[in-house]
Formats: sequence, structure tokens, C-alpha cells
Amino acid sequence: MQPKRIGDRLIEAGLITEDQLKLALEEQKKTGELLGAICFGLGFISQTDLFTVLSMVHSNDQRKNEVGDGANIPDDLDDIVRQSTSALRTFEREANRPGDVSIAPVVRLVDRIITTALQKGATDIHIGPDAKGTRVRYRVDGLLQHGMYLPKEILAALVSRIKILGAMNIAENRVPQDGATEFAWKSKVLDLRISTFPILGGENIVIRILDKSRLLLGLENLGFMKEDIELLNKSLVMPYGLILVTGPTGSGKTTTLYSLLSIINSVYKNIFTIEDPIEYQLPLVRQSQVNIKAGLTFATGLRSILRQDPDVILVGEMRDVETAELAIRSSLTGHLVFSTLHTNDAASSLPRIIDMGIEPFLLASTVDTIIAQRLVRLLCEKCKEAYAPPPEMVQRLEPAITKDTVLYRAKGCPECSDTGYRGRTVIYEIFKMNEELRKLVLSKKGSDELFETAIRTGLKTMYKVGIRKAAEGLTSLEEVHSATRTAF
Repeated sequence: MQPKRIGDRLIEAGLITEDQLKLALEEQKKTGELLGAICFGLGFISQTDLFTVLSMVHSNDQRKNEVGDGANIPDDLDDIVRQSTSALRTFEREANRPGDVSIAPVVRLVDRIITTALQKGATDIHIGPDAKGTRVRYRVDGLLQHGMYLPKEILAALVSRIKILGAMNIAENRVPQDGATEFAWKSKVLDLRISTFPILGGENIVIRILDKSRLLLGLENLGFMKEDIELLNKSLVMPYGLILVTGPTGSGKTTTLYSLLSIINSVYKNIFTIEDPIEYQLPLVRQSQVNIKAGLTFATGLRSILRQDPDVILVGEMRDVETAELAIRSSLTGHLVFSTLHTNDAASSLPRIIDMGIEPFLLASTVDTIIAQRLVRLLCEKCKEAYAPPPEMVQRLEPAITKDTVLYRAKGCPECSDTGYRGRTVIYEIFKMNEELRKLVLSKKGSDELFETAIRTGLKTMYKVGIRKAAEGLTSLEEVHSATRTAF
């Protein structure tokens, strides 16, 4: 029977997790140090823990060989103690002297955290303190997943290293900070947007990953159906007017706006944007970013853009009445304007803008199209599980779902990290302004009446688009329900 390795013993004793062991083994490949020393140096275990486990290992060896003097410490134990003490001192220097965090092992730890996120296809990395340690999580396909759990003492060194990467003030931990950096991975360079926020127990960090290679522009790539793309193309040939994209944060609004711009983008059009932040650089498009400290807001930026002879303007968000009024008046004076709002559906966008203080006649004259959208997860093609819809479900969802429809549910496999899902697609509703709806806007009617009239005049609801995608085996009914809050 082979003796157990020290890593296995540390896990058995509950001193480290599988994630911490993997991290330590990765470090060992690069440094060649003894595993116990690495675990100690990274703060995973204490010196007492290390001696306890090592004594178990060597006492077993002594019993097996019936040799050895319990009063003598073996040479490899001496090596581990020496390496561990050195590693711990290095780590303490990094944690206590932020200026020195450009040295290993914290550099490699941060690189490992980011690399793991990229391997998982994450869009965001969350790092922060909790009651007993430092928790790392990844947002994959819109949902947070556990990444790794590190010792509490390591947080200060992590924060300092990440602040250095983002060109932030490492001595300031009382106020939020924003920064940015680039990260090279697999022959490509990714943009990282870093945000810190002081909380109880330390600072919380969120790193947004912007991978240009994963930006699939094009409405079809996003999941818009052919007939709806044709409908939107008709709006894009308008010489002026307002096109809005609405939805909560993280619903893909910016990607949809970029896709719309890509359809009309050419050397024959002067296209300007004012964004916060610029997420991806678009060819031929003049993009500018809000800078509050310098006095560049959406409103001031839009005023200046109007003096640049634009054909098309993208305003990142209608945050206030000044920006909304400028955007709407710009669309009245011969410009095609795109913008976003945070509303739950298309119809509620109009009363929301009126509530900001915009006159109804301005809205009725300018708004052409409103796209409300959500992102739902795509079922993993390797493991999705087929089932027949129960009769009561068919009765409620006909004609989209019939007794012959094959539906699919999430199962989980190694390909999808046991989530049952891989990737996302958009579900949406497209609100096209018509004369009947304009009259309701002028009369300041509420969102319910606008919604009912829009359905009667051809609106395909987000819920129906979701059901159709479930019927096609792309997503699950559970995902559609979660996104639309509509019961089946």
C-alpha cells in the first residue's frame, strides 16, 4: 500500500480544499518547492498544521520500516520548515508592503485567478472577504459560480496587486476606485475593467473581462429571428428618429446597440458615440467616454457631438432629463439616435421618459422602435435531456407547445461544468410605434394600455419568443420563466 501524499492528508484533515490544492500544485510546477512549503507560504495552513501533518507522514513511515528515531527530524522536514518560513516571510512582506506586490507568489496567484476565469468563459471576477476567508467567484453565463476559497490574510496582497495592475492608488482603501489594464492570454490581449469598493472586512473587487474575440456582432448571432431582423432593418433605413434598447444591467443592451450600428456603419456615415464605458472599439465609429471628473457627461458630450456634423449618434444611457431631452431633440433635427433605458419591458419605457419630464408630443414624434430584451442560457448540447410536455402545460402554451413538441431540460456534464448550460441567447420584444400608439402616448396613457394595444397591433412578447426558443430545444422553460417572471 502506497503512503498517502501530503496534499491528500491536508485535504483529509480539512486543512485545505481541492481548489487550494490545485493552486498549490500549479505553483509547485513553476517553482519546484515542496508542497507543504507552498501551502504554508500561500497562507493555506499554519506552521502547527504543517508539523502535525508531517509528523503523521513520518510516523507512518517509521512504523512501516521499523526504523528511525522519533527525536530526530528527517531532512525533508527540515527543508519544508526552511522553505515554509522563507515563503511566509515573502508573503508577509507582500501583504504589508503594497509596493512590493509585483513579486511572486501573489503575482502568479492573480494570474491564476484571471486565467481560470478565461478558461471558464467568465465575464466577471468577484474577489472579496467573508467571515473566515477570501472568496473568489466567477460570473459565467450570467450566474455567479464558486471559484476558490483563500485565507483571509491573502486579501490585502491580492487587492494591492490588482490595484497596481489597474493603475490605482494602492494606499487608498476608504473610497471606491476604478481602473483598467490589459491581460495577454493565448495570443490575444483582453481588456480588464477593475472596480474596488470598501466593505466590512476589507475591499471587494470586481474585474470585468472584455474579450474582443468573443464579440459576435450581428443580430442573428445574438439570437434575433429572421423576421424580426427584417423588421429592425426597416427602422435602420430611417434618416432620423429614436431607437431604444431596454432591459436590466447585463441583459446585452450594448451588444445589441453595437450590432445595430454595424449594420449601418460605412465610410459614408459619420457615427458618434458617448458611452460609459466604451466596451469595444468599433471600426469607423467615433467613440467617446464619459469622464465626470473632467466635466464630460452624457449631456455635455451630446451637445459637442452635435457640432461634429453627425449622421448617427449613440448615447449610452438616458440617465436624466437633460440627456433624454437632448437625445430626443437631436432625433427631431435629422439624426438617427440610439440609446438605452433600464425598464422591464418595451411599453413601460414611454411613461418612464414622460415621468422624467419629457413632453409627450416629443416622444410621439421621435420614437420609432423600442427593443426590450433579456439573456437566457442555452442548454448544453452534450447533455440536455428530452421530455414530453405534460397535458396541462400543452393546454396553457398552445399553439407554441403541442403534444408532439419535444422539450429539453438541463442535466449537467463535464463539458458545461455540471450546470446543464453553455452560452446565452437573447429573448426580446420589438415595440414599433404606429398611429394608434402615438395617440395613446399623447394622451399620457399608462404602460398597461400601451402594452395591450401593441400586442393587438402585432407585438410579439418576450415571453412568446422565449417559449419558441424552448420549443426549438435552445433553452429550457425554467430559463424563460426566470427571465420573464411568467408562470407556466
